[in-house]
Amino acid sequence: DLQALWVGLVQTLSAVFPGTSRSMSTIAAGQLAGLSREAALEFSFLVSIPVMVVATLYDLVKYKKEAVGGLAMSGHQAAVLAWGSLVSFCVAYVVVAWFLGYVRKHGFLPFGLYRIALGLFLYLYLSIR
Repeated sequence: DLQALWVGLVQTLSAVFPGTSRSMSTIAAGQLAGLSREAALEFSFLVSIPVMVVATLYDLVKYKKEAVGGLAMSGHQAAVLAWGSLVSFCVAYVVVAWFLGYVRKHGFLPFGLYRIALGLFLYLYLSIR
């Protein structure tokens, strides 16, 4: 479908420009392509899954290559990694579900205002330092 292709292309462009939010750019692209706010939001989260999985695997492979003597894990370390992955997945699932509900009720305006206020605060704070 052309809408999905468009959102995917915008997602890749968000990686080219530093500071660009991947999720917000894909949500905006979805809405520009005619998707409803809810559909664009859900699709944005769905297309993030392969990106996050590949990025994690890339970091793991890179870490293994850089480790002195290779990367060897004990059974305890593997269990800690598995539990950490499971807990982070569950927390992410709950947060995404909450955020979807929040955006359905309130839209993106509060989030946009928060981002602008935080950006201005950080700019002023770092300028003074």
